[in-house]
Amino acid sequence: MSAAPTSEELLALFERGTLASAMASRFNLRNEDEIEAVNVRCAELHNEGHLDLLLLIEKGALQALDEHRFFAAVHYICRILPKLEEPPARMMTCVEALVARGGQDLAANVPNAAFRTWCAKVPSRAQEVIAAARAGDGLAMRHLTFALEAINDTTQAREIALSYDDARCLSAITALGRIPDVDPASCAKTFCALSDLTDRGQDDNTKAHLLLALMAILARSNVERTVDPVGLVKRLVHNAGDFTLHQCAHVLWACHKALQEDIVVSILDALIRLNPANRGTVNELDHGLQSLMGVGYSNAAISYVGQLLSRRDNCLELSDFSGFTQTLVTGPTGRLSHVIVRWLQSGEPRLCGGLANALTSSRDLKGVPLELRSQDLAISPIAQLFLCRKAIGWFFFKPITAASVLVSVLRVCNDATASEIQILLVQTLLQNYVGVKEYLETLDLDDAAKHRVDQALDQNEAYLRALRTIPVIKEMQPTEHNRRIERVRMSDLMRDAHKRAESQSVLLSLVKRSVLLYGRRSISFIKDGSNESRPMEMDLRPYGVSFEMPRMEIADPVGLDHRLRVFRAERMLA
Repeated sequence: MSAAPTSEELLALFERGTLASAMASRFNLRNEDEIEAVNVRCAELHNEGHLDLLLLIEKGALQALDEHRFFAAVHYICRILPKLEEPPARMMTCVEALVARGGQDLAANVPNAAFRTWCAKVPSRAQEVIAAARAGDGLAMRHLTFALEAINDTTQAREIALSYDDARCLSAITALGRIPDVDPASCAKTFCALSDLTDRGQDDNTKAHLLLALMAILARSNVERTVDPVGLVKRLVHNAGDFTLHQCAHVLWACHKALQEDIVVSILDALIRLNPANRGTVNELDHGLQSLMGVGYSNAAISYVGQLLSRRDNCLELSDFSGFTQTLVTGPTGRLSHVIVRWLQSGEPRLCGGLANALTSSRDLKGVPLELRSQDLAISPIAQLFLCRKAIGWFFFKPITAASVLVSVLRVCNDATASEIQILLVQTLLQNYVGVKEYLETLDLDDAAKHRVDQALDQNEAYLRALRTIPVIKEMQPTEHNRRIERVRMSDLMRDAHKRAESQSVLLSLVKRSVLLYGRRSISFIKDGSNESRPMEMDLRPYGVSFEMPRMEIADPVGLDHRLRVFRAERMLA
């Protein structure tokens, strides 16, 4: 471990132009006490005029570091900035330069926090920034929020928000959302200020700031309010534009403690009009919906997704909400049962197809069995049969999943419907997959569907016996030429699939790849603690994955494809 640098060594690093790089490596120190001591020493040298740390930013030495080392250096120097004695204008310029270099990275705003701490140490600095912002200085206006936060001045924040209609207003609104009110009276004044601003008919950007501030206050305040928060939210999201819709999606997860049923309904009603091209908003919405699932508003989130994906004026898919979908699939089985019945009944391709993709993402290539609840299946016989046809259409290539839906319906349906479902079970699933037979044979003897399932198994066995009695007709066998063409086609197909899988592999991007021309063992050389190379051998073992192809994919692929398309496309008459 390196020793902490002395003052002379720090000055030498500065003169050689390597101080920024040394900061990125934290001077090779690991002990936090030593690191803090170096921070204090750097600040003292700066304040005494022996070196100028801000020159590292002004001359671009910090910004010139590569991405990883830049952020490491920024985290280090931001621990020093609050200790420096500098005019606010110079400090703001340097902070802004660091934030700009950080770009879209989440760590880019760390310098702003350091500036806020710098202002809080000497409140007169914050007052100087506020005064400059009031006078119209653009740099100060961009840092007004942090100055107001530093001194926790809600009075000035409310006054500035109500007095201006430019960036100062937005900065003050943001500060109101971050500064905790000292008492109920102050909180009531803040709500009144936000309500007054809303009544002025603000533009979309201002309404977005007002919504975020309001929800942030609601999330941390449990005090009497003179303004109805639900009504205020409704006014803010009415005819919301892109900025406000983005904040609607953001507050669903960022301010989940502020949520109540009426607010959730108002926000989701507004979000039904979101622009699918705004991918940032879609990602925020995914986080928001996932959060709603965990804080007691799962029904609202599920209803919203169903309504959104049923609209014809957007191109969103269920896969665009991967967090929500994962929470749904891995959550309570009762909730999943309700959604499967509800969405399959709707017949909406994006909902049904999205469910199929979500349920087929497990490692079991045959699919996982589902147990739909009897209360969810308390629907008309026609709807029960329609549900089974949809399950086969969309879950066909996960046959265990499809068969489990049919079995669930067989447990609760009447005899007439059971006869129709039995035919579907035999003619679509059992005739195509041996795995379905194996699954059905595992049902308990006292299962309500056991009798019908046994009949279906007997029918399938009779079909297979009849099929085996048909002799081989050589004239109908494919020629060797056709077999060769099919082998080449399958080889090309598997090679393309292998390449696509490799391109998406996380492991291949982390490890070195080598190609063995012969043999069953690889040898690599690694350096041990004594800096000498030693061989490391690894024996190779085969591995593989198998899955069952439906029989009709070979015997009658066109007929099978047509049947599945019919099942997927058909609709129930209202």
